[in-house]
Amino acid sequence: MYIKKAGFSAFLFCFVLFLAACGSSDSEENSSAQETEEADGGMRTVTAGNGEVEIPADPERVIALQFAGDLLALGIEPIGIDSTLKNNSNHLEEELADAEDVGDPSVEKVLEMEPDLIVAPTYLEENVISQLEQIAPTITVPWAEMDAKEEVAHFGELLDREEEAEEWISSYEQQGEDAKEQINDIIESGETVGMYELSAKEIYVHTTPGRGTYNLYETLELPAPDLVQEEVIDTGEQFAALSLEALPEYAADHMFVTVYEEGGVEEAEELMESSIWKNLPAYENDQIHMVDHKEFWFNDGVSMEKQLDILVNELTSEE
Repeated sequence: MYIKKAGFSAFLFCFVLFLAACGSSDSEENSSAQETEEADGGMRTVTAGNGEVEIPADPERVIALQFAGDLLALGIEPIGIDSTLKNNSNHLEEELADAEDVGDPSVEKVLEMEPDLIVAPTYLEENVISQLEQIAPTITVPWAEMDAKEEVAHFGELLDREEEAEEWISSYEQQGEDAKEQINDIIESGETVGMYELSAKEIYVHTTPGRGTYNLYETLELPAPDLVQEEVIDTGEQFAALSLEALPEYAADHMFVTVYEEGGVEEAEELMESSIWKNLPAYENDQIHMVDHKEFWFNDGVSMEKQLDILVNELTSEE
């Protein structure tokens, strides 16, 4: 009788061990599956200019080669930016004070910074993009083909920050409505506005999205001179080069003017002393607004917000 009990006990003991082992195995498998899920959940596949790219779901070390202001609008502070951004954007200077200059870019510098995501314009050479892709997940986006709202929305979709993008767009649109009220009585019926740039060789008239003109023509809904509308805006061009002699035909009643400083300052001063310039209606009516080129260089989200304030301040100063 004792022998039978001992045999049954041994069998029961072995059976319990077997169940425990199975439970342990199932637990390990479940744990492994959970870890795999969590690992997969940390990456997202997006479609960018350079194809389908697997990127971190919540990137923490982002290098922005252009588009830094769009990322800032979404609450993302880049750790590195290209030289053009670092040296030519007064509006982003404070927000990007801690971001390192990575050159144009310097692949070695980008590698040294150990990013987990690189944002780049599609105009970079293919071999540069290829090298960047070896360092970290890299997404490319067309440059200057979207307005500020479209760019912020696009990055919101790419980086899974649609809510932040919607909030920024809503805020920007409200800023635009407030701005329209402020200038409502300043631009008289039939008057036009325009953005011009003086350089060493030519005069440029700009249209959307460059040099803040999206704010003029879309956000504030102000009219452009007829020839600017017909020959530049309607044709999809972003700017047109003009001679001094042709300027009066394209000049607006209210002119915003920037000077491209590299080699253009002396020529601009000479141009503004010419009889053609001084006979412009905007000059005669004290409606030429000289604005800082570095404040109107970029057309990203944050820059456009600040440019809108400048445009409104300049127009209201005419009163």
